[in-house]
Amino acid sequence: MKEGQMTDQTLKLGVVGAGFVARFHARALRQVRGAEIVGVTSRSRARAEEYAALVRENGLGEAVAYKDIAEMAPHVDVIALFAPNFVRVEHVEQIVDAVRRGAELKGVICEKPLAR
Repeated sequence: MKEGQMTDQTLKLGVVGAGFVARFHARALRQVRGAEIVGVTSRSRARAEEYAALVRENGLGEAVAYKDIAEMAPHVDVIALFAPNFVRVEHVEQIVDAVRRGAELKGVICEKPLAR
């Protein structure tokens, strides 16, 4: 197996938000073995598509842009919430709803701002 090649043990990440914070974490993910970004959703479909392309171009996973959390959740192990502060409660409620509907998430990552 080549270095960096994905395996069945790979943690599949779904990203909520496609802005600066999400891009920063994508760069950091280059140093992490056993994880790949397989999905992204954003209020802007165009930004989600751009982020998915960035992920694929950088070998960070075969990311797909999804319309919302409900559509993405069944395809990921972990949801990384990198959206703006003012929509976090709404997104957490959507994640809870996805789990109640059967999404088998292993975890949620919530990036918090250092200051306002």
